[in-house]
Amino acid sequence: MMQDERNKVVMEKLKKSLLFRMVAINPNSSSIINSSIVSSFIDNRFPQVFKSFDAPTHPPYELMIKKAMKELNEEYGSTEEAISGFIRSEYGEDLPCAHTTILHIQLRKLCMAGKLGFKKGKYVLDFENNEPKMTLKSYKKKKMKQTRI
Repeated sequence: MMQDERNKVVMEKLKKSLLFRMVAINPNSSSIINSSIVSSFIDNRFPQVFKSFDAPTHPPYELMIKKAMKELNEEYGSTEEAISGFIRSEYGEDLPCAHTTILHIQLRKLCMAGKLGFKKGKYVLDFENNEPKMTLKSYKKKKMKQTRI
C-alpha cells in the first residue's frame, strides 16, 4: 500500500510540474491549461506512460563497472562497448532505457576521480602510477577528435 501512496504523490508532483511548464511556455493559455479537462486528461494518461516509480534493483553503476572490468579481465583494458555488453548481460531487464548515456557519464566521472584509468580508448581498473589518467582536458581533446572524424 505504501508504494501506491508514493506513486500518487509522485504523479501529483509530475502533474503540477507539467502544468507549470505548460503555462510558462504560453502564459496566455493558463485558463485552458488549468482547466479540469486538461487536468483529467493528464490524470488518465500519466499511469499509462509511467507504470510505476520503483527504485532500481541493480547495484550502483560504479560497482557494475568494476565487476564488469574484473570479469572481462582484458589485458589492455576494456572498451565502453565491452563494459556495456557485460552489464547488459548481467542486469539486462533492470537497466534504464538510458543505460548507454548513464554508463558513459559514470565512466567519465570515475576517470575524473582517479578510480579508473583511460588510455587508447580503453578503461583500466588497476593502472600503474606512470600510466596517464584521463583529465578533463584530455577528455575534451578526445571528444573533439571524435567529432572531427
